[in-house]
Amino acid sequence: MSPVNGQREYIKQRVLTASPVELVQILYETGIQALDRAIDAQNSGDVIERGRAVSKAIEVLSELQASLRHDVSEQYSRTLSGLYSYMRTQLMRAHAEQSLSVLQEVARLFNTLLEGWSGAMARLDASQAEDSEVAGERVAMLSVSDPYSGDSGYLAGDCRSWQL
Repeated sequence: MSPVNGQREYIKQRVLTASPVELVQILYETGIQALDRAIDAQNSGDVIERGRAVSKAIEVLSELQASLRHDVSEQYSRTLSGLYSYMRTQLMRAHAEQSLSVLQEVARLFNTLLEGWSGAMARLDASQAEDSEVAGERVAMLSVSDPYSGDSGYLAGDCRSWQL
């Protein structure tokens, strides 16, 4: 298998197994990679590669915008939608004007979005881990052995009286 095919297979598997939250992160990473390529192409004078890379970044922004859940948080979605539209407009302008500074601006915005998203994912993971720990403690409390079996599998603080 060639390195290119191996990389495509890895990306395909990563996308197929990703949660919706991870898919957004993958889109941000893809947008950043596209902009890195666009900046490199701008610096080397490769107009065709810059166009491809800018188009890829615009596709990513369109996908991000289409994936917004306006029913969950309308104000947040509206704000992000406006930012994505601004970034797309700036990319078209950067390509038309061959503007390195505008490409760099959009790259910074993508990086900021990725950092924020990664932070939110970390907080979500920590919250889920905490919830799992609390749920595990509840399960442990519920899994006390049968008081009639003669086992002494009671929890240490269990002070029930089975007197009639």
